[in-house]
Amino acid sequence: MKSISILRKALILAIVTISVSNIIYSQKQQEIFNRMGPEIVWLGLDFTQVRMVGPLGTVDKNELVQLFDDINMVVISERSKYNFEAALRKDEVPYNLEVATKLNSEIDPNRAIAYASKDEAARLNEEAISVLVKQYKFDNKKGIGLVFFMETLDKVREQGTMWVTFFSLSDRNVLFTERMSGIAGGISFRNHWARTVYEVIDQIRNTKFAEWRFRYVN
Repeated sequence: MKSISILRKALILAIVTISVSNIIYSQKQQEIFNRMGPEIVWLGLDFTQVRMVGPLGTVDKNELVQLFDDINMVVISERSKYNFEAALRKDEVPYNLEVATKLNSEIDPNRAIAYASKDEAARLNEEAISVLVKQYKFDNKKGIGLVFFMETLDKVREQGTMWVTFFSLSDRNVLFTERMSGIAGGISFRNHWARTVYEVIDQIRNTKFAEWRFRYVN
């Protein structure tokens, strides 16, 4: 009887622990949509999993890593266009590209090119994104991180797909992630694919933010 009592107490404790964890997790999700809530930090475009589909044109594959960095920088240099403040209903969205820049610098350009049809389809998922997020380590662990994990830059379809990912900087647990896509456009490799990022930010501003708020707050 004593062993049954101990087992029952352990089971109750486990249920309570899970319930509390779920409540805390839900609260952190909801904080994304609070204008006065925790700071959301833009961590950049992570190209470590990206696949280039279709012809590269005049771009040499060995230029890709630098061009990925250029796309990241244009998002920062043209903040009024790539307007995270408007998209996320925040007065300010600071940025920190240190980790993404370091990870992108280690990309093997040969691996970034699609050589098989499987690379044209969705290759990432929520579990894979959770693993990738664990690489993001910062001294300042307050607030919420936002990173776009680039999945495919498809010249055939003129489309870029990416996983828009919010996570807690304190424990690097993903709050939610969603696969989105934007249409490419513009002259030069940088501007052409940066347009896909602009399109996704614009979608967040126009419709997605409200959809997410309804899903995670109500």
